[in-house]
Amino acid sequence: MTIPHQIFFACVEQSCYIKLCGELRYTHATGMDDLLARLVSKEIACDRLVIDLNQASFIDSTHIGMLASLARFCQQQQLPKPTLFSTQAEVNTLLYGLCLDQAFDIIEQPTMQQFSMDPVAEKNYSEQQQGLMILRAHQALVALNDKNKSAFQPVVDLLKQQLGE
Repeated sequence: MTIPHQIFFACVEQSCYIKLCGELRYTHATGMDDLLARLVSKEIACDRLVIDLNQASFIDSTHIGMLASLARFCQQQQLPKPTLFSTQAEVNTLLYGLCLDQAFDIIEQPTMQQFSMDPVAEKNYSEQQQGLMILRAHQALVALNDKNKSAFQPVVDLLKQQLGE
């Protein structure tokens, strides 16, 4: 049974919790992008970030890039390294393969969250806005380390060319 793609969010005492479920593909990334923008602009006050990927069955490079952006946000704000929960072997292989363990404290066990979370709605992005979202995510991946740079720089270059950047 495939879990539908969903994003949930809660902020409890300035600790922000993001739960990503199902197949995480760029076609459904606008809600996550908007949430990231609200965190960066300080519209949402956040002193600590926790991400739950326990119900994620697939995660594409755009979502991985958004995770990298969240880690960079925490670093820039001098916040603790974000915590990422994931019990999914395939997802974990990808996280470690792209060196996200350098940017996150990865905990391979279920979360014990005891509060309700609100669903994050998708946003209506134009084709240009969606392209820029994908570009930003891949730029964050490239910035994470040299291994990712060699893997994703061609994607960044192609996106920039297509978007006229």
